Amino acid sequence: MKIGKTTFARDMHSFILECEAGTNALTGAYGRKMQSWADIKTFVRLVKDPKFKEKFPSIAVDTIDIAASYCEKYVCNQLGIDSLGEAGYGKGWTAFKKEFEQPFHDLTMAGYAVLFISHSKVQTITRPDGSTYDRIVPTVSNSVNKIVENMADIISYFYQDPKDHERYMLLRSLDGTVDAGSRFKYMEPRAKLGYTYMKDALNTAINKEEEISGAGSVVETRAEMSAPEEFDYDKMMLEIDNLIKSIPKEKMADYAPRITQIVERYLGKNKKVSNATRDQVEQISLILADLKELIK
Repeated sequence: MKIGKTTFARDMHSFILECEAGTNALTGAYGRKMQSWADIKTFVRLVKDPKFKEKFPSIAVDTIDIAASYCEKYVCNQLGIDSLGEAGYGKGWTAFKKEFEQPFHDLTMAGYAVLFISHSKVQTITRPDGSTYDRIVPTVSNSVNKIVENMADIISYFYQDPKDHERYMLLRSLDGTVDAGSRFKYMEPRAKLGYTYMKDALNTAINKEEEISGAGSVVETRAEMSAPEEFDYDKMMLEIDNLIKSIPKEKMADYAPRITQIVERYLGKNKKVSNATRDQVEQISLILADLKELIK
């Protein structure tokens, strides 16, 4: 789901990954500041606790634009390049897509609903006959938007109606001038803004689908958390070195291939931690976390 206001995430009891300071004025919103892609990856590793999922059944990413920029920087540092295009033959973009999808795939597989939040802009679209029209689309790049759309069940645009001043969710664009739609064929075009209204609209669409296609056709106070710790390159490198040294010599043969696998997962094939640069502190932090899990 791609949405435009964090109030919906709050109503749904979502935990918000705050990539921007958009929730400071929201009462009853729970979240944590995300300052890097490593922060997001680390968070995903830590929310496997059933008690957390019971309290927060959904995770909202605010905004996906900034999360994507974090991921791009992470992948560029991983590949040792300044921009994804430098990798050549689409390799940079392929690496980005794979990296970007993974944590959100892990969250959905763990049973969470994931909400992607973006702002909106007006884009001029040219028809085949040369005529043009304006379309409201997310501010995130078209390439990233395609990835998000492939992961989304519902794409919704939130707005305030100038006539009645009520806030609504556009769930399906009838004329194509708004980027909105869903996988549910009978979803009503719009509903009032709110989780309850969304749930009612979804249930109505599912019931309608089952009525037509047959039963079973559709399967079914602000809390401040501590800010993420700043990455300390020298400290982490020392920790990794000490962890490796703590492995008994007689067990090193068993640990070595698994250590190599961890390092190559974040730095690339045939790469070593000792070659990691200070620009790769995010990768180093994740290598350290995995090594701590391995060497207990």
